[in-house]
Amino acid sequence: MNRSLLWMPVAVMMIAVSSAFAGEATQMWRCELDDDATEEQVIEAAQKWLAAARKVKGGENLEAYVYFPVAVNAIGEHDLIFVVVAPTFEEWGEFWDGYSDSPAAKLDVENRNIVVPTDSALWESMTVKPPSGAGAPTSAGKATQMWKCELDDDATEAQVMEAAEKWLAAARTVKGGKNLEAHVYFPVAVNFPDETDLIFVVRAPTFKEWGQFWDRYADSPAAKLDKENRDFIVAPDSGLWEATKVKAE
Repeated sequence: MNRSLLWMPVAVMMIAVSSAFAGEATQMWRCELDDDATEEQVIEAAQKWLAAARKVKGGENLEAYVYFPVAVNAIGEHDLIFVVVAPTFEEWGEFWDGYSDSPAAKLDVENRNIVVPTDSALWESMTVKPPSGAGAPTSAGKATQMWKCELDDDATEAQVMEAAEKWLAAARTVKGGKNLEAHVYFPVAVNFPDETDLIFVVRAPTFKEWGQFWDRYADSPAAKLDKENRDFIVAPDSGLWEATKVKAE
């Protein structure tokens, strides 16, 4: 991604958080596509970028995803989201320090005829603990629902994570929801022009499972928790995305 395009505005619009938890560094770019660009071109470009990025010091363990919109409310001027995850902020920082002169940065320039990032954000991604005895998250979720949320001024991260854990435990009791995984994205440095305090991300391995879950959601225990949590968190809009995990060439 282009360093000057993405990070100069971020310095002005930084949101600093002091997290009580240890999460993954998650960089999210919202992108516009050329009218003639195809999904295959995007994935191929992402694969080449990831292969190059993993050769940069600090980038050895990077993972990447391309999110294509399925049903998105308030999508704005972007056609897809490119997400890159580092296991730690130390690794991300080391990678970013060496990025500007790297082969991956050169690919940014080459790819501008296909895709252009309009803005970006760095988040701390916290994995929501599954209920006791349940399977661990697999990070292979294809159907990905993202809720942009606003918090009450007095709400805490601990309160958010506790509510998310209860919601996931309840959601996994609904048909289609037994393999759901969830993450909470807390902002670190965000260049998004909207009122978003965090993003709640829920993934299902298939759209069939997500559909089964959503068909039964309205009367489920998880839906009842939504109402209980409205005194400290609200979700004004959301989007359903198809997440494609990028394989490095």
